[in-house]
Amino acid sequence: MTTSAQVYYRKWRPGTFSDLAGQEHVGNTLRQAVMQGRVSHSYLFCGTRGSGKTTTARVLAKAVNCLNPQQGDPCDECAICVSINEGRNLDIIELDAASNRGVEEIREIRDKVHFQPTQNRRKVYIIDEAHMLTREASNAFLKTLEEPPEHVIFILCTTEADRLLPTILSRCQRYDFRRLPGQTIYDRLAYITDQEAIAIHPDALRMVARNAGGSMRDALNILEQLAVSSDGDITLRDVEESLGLVRSDAYLALAQKLLAGDTTGALETINEVVWEGGEPRQLHRQTLDLLRSMLLLSWDAGQTLDLPDDTLADLRATIQKTDSHHILRAVRVWGEASAGLRYDAPSALALEIAAAEICRPAPLTNNAPQEAPAPASMPSQPAPAGRPSQPARGGAPQQRPPRQANANPPPSRQSAPPAPPPDNRPAPARAPAAAPDSLQGRWEQAVRQLGRVKGSKYNLGALLRDCRSNSVHLADDDSTLVLPFSNVANLDRMQEELNDPRVRDTIEQAIEQSFGSRHTFQVILAGANGEGTQPARSSIQDSPLVRTAMGLGARILDEQ
Repeated sequence: MTTSAQVYYRKWRPGTFSDLAGQEHVGNTLRQAVMQGRVSHSYLFCGTRGSGKTTTARVLAKAVNCLNPQQGDPCDECAICVSINEGRNLDIIELDAASNRGVEEIREIRDKVHFQPTQNRRKVYIIDEAHMLTREASNAFLKTLEEPPEHVIFILCTTEADRLLPTILSRCQRYDFRRLPGQTIYDRLAYITDQEAIAIHPDALRMVARNAGGSMRDALNILEQLAVSSDGDITLRDVEESLGLVRSDAYLALAQKLLAGDTTGALETINEVVWEGGEPRQLHRQTLDLLRSMLLLSWDAGQTLDLPDDTLADLRATIQKTDSHHILRAVRVWGEASAGLRYDAPSALALEIAAAEICRPAPLTNNAPQEAPAPASMPSQPAPAGRPSQPARGGAPQQRPPRQANANPPPSRQSAPPAPPPDNRPAPARAPAAAPDSLQGRWEQAVRQLGRVKGSKYNLGALLRDCRSNSVHLADDDSTLVLPFSNVANLDRMQEELNDPRVRDTIEQAIEQSFGSRHTFQVILAGANGEGTQPARSSIQDSPLVRTAMGLGARILDEQ
């Protein structure tokens, strides 16, 4: 028969304040309190999971009862320390508030605190998950927590201190445990692998530290799993397979294609990763980390990045070809895709839409400054001169030519010489764009304004990009903007969004800012020739009669 081995996170649990990793501010303060004999009667340890709260509580329990303390640290060798380490000390009581959360359990504690300790100097109550106590139990605990007997110490541990009553917080000395940095976890894992004689590559160990989420317990669990499953040296590929990650180079390739505007390549990479069994959320998170790293490197703020040298070299080579503002926009759009993953986690649709949105505006933002220096078409077309002034007044200043467009309108009513770039004479390139393309340009401005606006469920800009600018037109009354959707699924999603009046008002405001006047809009399904063939269901459901019937419980069965 084989005996069960002790898991790593219990075997390598720190036994003194000096061994606490990443929580020196807590350990030093508690050590000084023990040395000076100024230990409080109640403590509150709060922080993320795996940051060392319960471990520190046990160290403090040993330190106040140790028979041979060493500069405030427990000796970890006397009978008291050994009994606490082995969990057989009767005066150290650990309670789980998740299963002992009622008034009866607190009443039992209140009755027993008056008994003297059996073998220790101080009796210590360690209450884990203290936020799970009911309000009644917390109120019943107040008096005992405020004025316990001199031989009793209460230590409350929680990951959600904000859920505790303010009256509980005011009676405890609070210590906030920081999320462990990746380098701290890496150093601790390196020490343990040396002691356990585990052969693992440094890059693999750093991958474990990065994916631990700031939790030492999670990191040790991953390390033990790798040590059991691997026969020889543990490589980076072993870590990726154990954590369910796809090839790490796939994330880098996707980030590079997004910034390069390679829509086809980005979509292919997303589908390849999902086809190989990759989790869309993991793909999103890892790619977002790389985009964030490139953003920091582009602004010379990447000194704290914990990435392999070859990966850093590839990221630096990528940012040399990309503008920092484009990287910032990619981070924003890709980060907003997480909202879509919440509703449909197994599907990569949200990532595909975000990838298309990041890649598609790249040529628009690059071409806009090239068209901007060309003077406006005021000299050749004095009549429409008033119309371009509307987009300049309410349009998005980032995408349209802000410098020349804002400087030209006042002198445009006189003649061409007052224009700021007097030598830029190739004006005919812009002249034809003023009349036929003004509607398209204004619509693109409205879509760009809505690019980062999220409706009740979907990103509005991503949905409206399905309406091709060359198909958008004004109805016969010149006050209704007709938006033909080429994809039925996107039309249904937009219809779902338009059920919320706030979404419709948001879109109308963006259109008003771009067109300079208030316009209503109608969404339709475009036909094969790009013209609208079917009215959207919103036009029928907007009928007061239909709305009244639906308010009385009616249901739409068919629309003609």
